[in-house]
Amino acid sequence: MIIPKPLVEQAQDGDFSFADELSVYLAFQKDPGYSFFVADELSQRLRVATGCFVTIRDGDPGDAHGVIVLTDSDTPDDLGEEGYTITVTPDRITLSASHNAGLFYAGQSFDQLLHHQRSTQNTTAGRNGESTIPSLPCVTIQDKPRFGWRGFMLDSARHFQSTELIVQLIDQLAALKLNRLHWHLTDDQGWRLEILGYPKLTSVGAWRSNGQSNPEDGTGRATREQGGRDRGRYGGYYTQEQVREIVAYAKHRQVTIIPEIDIPSHNLAALAAYPQLACHDGPFEVASEWGLLDGVYCAGQDKTFTFLQNVLTEVARLFPDAPIHLGGDERKPGTWDSCPRCNALRERQGLSDEPALQKWFMDQVAGHIHTTLGRRSITWGDNIDAGGIDGTPGSPGSPGMIIQGWVDGQAGKSAQQGLDTINSTNDWVYFDYPQTPKEHEASYPDWMKTLSTEKVYQFDPIPQGLDPQFHHHILGSEAHLWTEFVPDEAQLYHQIMPRLFAFSEALWSPIAHRDYEDFTRRLSIQQPLVHPKSPA
Repeated sequence: MIIPKPLVEQAQDGDFSFADELSVYLAFQKDPGYSFFVADELSQRLRVATGCFVTIRDGDPGDAHGVIVLTDSDTPDDLGEEGYTITVTPDRITLSASHNAGLFYAGQSFDQLLHHQRSTQNTTAGRNGESTIPSLPCVTIQDKPRFGWRGFMLDSARHFQSTELIVQLIDQLAALKLNRLHWHLTDDQGWRLEILGYPKLTSVGAWRSNGQSNPEDGTGRATREQGGRDRGRYGGYYTQEQVREIVAYAKHRQVTIIPEIDIPSHNLAALAAYPQLACHDGPFEVASEWGLLDGVYCAGQDKTFTFLQNVLTEVARLFPDAPIHLGGDERKPGTWDSCPRCNALRERQGLSDEPALQKWFMDQVAGHIHTTLGRRSITWGDNIDAGGIDGTPGSPGSPGMIIQGWVDGQAGKSAQQGLDTINSTNDWVYFDYPQTPKEHEASYPDWMKTLSTEKVYQFDPIPQGLDPQFHHHILGSEAHLWTEFVPDEAQLYHQIMPRLFAFSEALWSPIAHRDYEDFTRRLSIQQPLVHPKSPA
């Protein structure tokens, strides 16, 4: 009854009965502190589900009966860092994993077992009159993911979301065993991340004048602290303090936050703040419309790269150990061709055209990330289509660049070149698309496609026809929510639910285990557990 469906889930005879008092024992030696975090969250859920008084205790319970044990012993080696087992017998419940991630996911699955039992079986009145479950059916679960990269991309540049929503989204990703939050923080329509060395990026670049006001009065701490509601002015940004808190919160829940700082295009917000970084004098304004706009950094100036290196150095401090996404998509053609400085650079470097200049530009910035900052970088698959990445020494594809394919064919081409790849082909995983033809007809642009929950469920990140020798280069996938047409929280939840459930199972569970009817039955039970908001 779990989403995503476990590798093995076998019902056993008997039930584990909950007494008035229940002890959770910490026998997880790899990281006792983290096991306490998992046990503390688990104990809160147990109190609600069972009405028991729960005590957390250190050590192995020995032969004690009627207890719950968190342990790292006897976990099969082939389950990896994110795998786990759950064993429910009449005598005890055991959650076992070899690493923190697996223990956390064991806790998430156990929570769904409790929720399923409470939703579908007989309950009794607890101490305060609430509905509680007296027992849990015996079961054996052994589980691990099919793909290691299981992500969700949120665009906070086009429309800004409160810190409360970001935290709530992290909880939902964690509950569904999704382990990456790709955070799109800069674009033509807004710069959302405080950079101490360049304060105008947020004092100017975080706000646009388009006759709109902020979407929710008083819900976003960042919105209130950084300027709040101004008539005819829309925007907001995240302070570095807020980002550190969010990153730490996500890390505890096994979610890595990956920042995206878009280059060389999609940068009208940055150029409105620092127009000297452009190929021409402007003027520039933070965009209030969508589309392919003229927000392109000048490649022919050294100060452009000094600016980007300084910005990315601050970004790296805020997002420790995470790759940094560099964008690299949808550069408006002609901007560099009409720039004397860019043409002079092309002549000096022997670059034939704008795509060659883009490859050189991405090389410079990726080199700073790889060599100076010691991180991997990510770029959209546009660079593959343009021949801008070839995997040769010195190119962004060697060794640290990850390619994220969003147009059909990009992921397969990237993997065949020996590059690690995230397959986010828009036909399958773009959650800004409408869910039904009727919905599409009513309120979505004509160019958008329809993407049903069932189609998301059928998604396979391995591109059709890709030679098996290259399969290991497909790291996994991310579902995307671009927010041009997602102005508020209610619409955001409408776009991602229930498709996020289907996506999580497509990334975690073996293809042979997929059964859409079975999935919809489990969804009807588990969806309320991680869907606290209802669309307006």
